[in-house]
Amino acid sequence: MQTAWSMVGAAGKGLRQTLAKVNPDVWREALFTTAQAYSLVLPRREKVVDHGPDDFLPVILVHGLGGNRGGWLPLRWYLRLMGHRRLYAFGYEEGAVAELAVSLAEFIEQVRRETGQERVDIVAHSLGGLVARYVIQRLGFGPHVRTLITMATPHRGTYAAQYADTPITRELRPDSALLADLNGDDWQRYPTRMVTVYSDRDVYVVPAEHMVHAQAETVLLPGISHSQYLVSPKVFRVVAARLTPQET
Repeated sequence: MQTAWSMVGAAGKGLRQTLAKVNPDVWREALFTTAQAYSLVLPRREKVVDHGPDDFLPVILVHGLGGNRGGWLPLRWYLRLMGHRRLYAFGYEEGAVAELAVSLAEFIEQVRRETGQERVDIVAHSLGGLVARYVIQRLGFGPHVRTLITMATPHRGTYAAQYADTPITRELRPDSALLADLNGDDWQRYPTRMVTVYSDRDVYVVPAEHMVHAQAETVLLPGISHSQYLVSPKVFRVVAARLTPQET
């Protein structure tokens, strides 16, 4: 019996070591996924209600591939403490980037209509950053988005996308037509300020420099895993510092 338990323990240790080689943050990200499981029961789309004036523009939060709007709860709490009252999470399920962008554009219009504000700020994680860029660059929303903050967004693609063959992962490959189209533009044509937040520890977007846009402000946060952007106080402080009051 003791030998059997030893074999089970050795197998478990081997599995942990193997997973750690693939993703050193696998257990931390598994814990995050479990903690956010409650959000799966939330409606996909948030009801847009004007929560009253504050000193800031409305903030729209756009999640990444496989996520949902409930993952933004920690950042929402933090921004509320900073004085933000009009925070809206955009949720989506499946579709190509262009299709998701049309839905996001409709959501932005709804937020603008309900709050009476001409412009909004957007914070996006991973794939959400490309969806937001498409809205600005291809759907004419540059004048309506003051600041776009992207976190772990594969602006120049990720080689990890080659291990899955779906319509959306094909768009995330470095040689995709979508990325060639978006990156062929001069960002200075658009009135939106862009900030790219990235890490040297993200195993989903590789290489790390592909999370950087050449014409954006760049913030490096070492040691942050892909899911940790949504729970890290270091990330929250970076985001809050760039969501400045309207008159700034």
